[in-house]
Amino acid sequence: MGDERGIPGAVRIVRAGATRAGAAAVGVAVAGVLLAAVLPHPAAPAAPTVRFRSPVPGPAVPVTGFDPPDHRWLAGHRGVDLAAEPLSPVLAPAPGTVLFAGSVGGKPVLSLDHGDGLRTTYEPVTASVRKGDEVSTGQTVGHLVAGHPGCPMEACLHWGARVASGNPGGDDDDYVDPLSLTLASDRPIRLKPTRPGDGEA
Repeated sequence: MGDERGIPGAVRIVRAGATRAGAAAVGVAVAGVLLAAVLPHPAAPAAPTVRFRSPVPGPAVPVTGFDPPDHRWLAGHRGVDLAAEPLSPVLAPAPGTVLFAGSVGGKPVLSLDHGDGLRTTYEPVTASVRKGDEVSTGQTVGHLVAGHPGCPMEACLHWGARVASGNPGGDDDDYVDPLSLTLASDRPIRLKPTRPGDGEA
């Protein structure tokens, strides 16, 4: 009889313990949801307010457009290639600070910081400035070198722009089309195609 009375009691104790454990787990989950709702989420990068001038003499005429990949780890064209003559001056499109001027993978590269997390890169460019130099809009920062891979012309300037995400490593920075930040006066004029009958009285 003592064993029979003891077993149900043990069952009641186990069930009570399981109930308390389940209630505690639910409470932790609810607290986590509430905490996530209260804590501020990381802010998305603000849209750049800087407006660029063309980094090459004359309008910025693209021969290869901006074509970013669907995922960060995939290949894509994270910038634009602009038509220009070999040894053309490369101009700062906006005020900034030189972040890098040197060789990357055997290619001469220049990088500028325009503030608010906005950076631009240029290649292949022989820089006439050094890291830390302050530059102004229109200032010559280097000269274009011929031989950019994939360029259908003798020389192309690869121009890239990225907005910092806040990650110190910069691995998840957002690439943007630099032409979308360029003043209309420095972009090529796109003529509206004519249709039969246009211009007739």
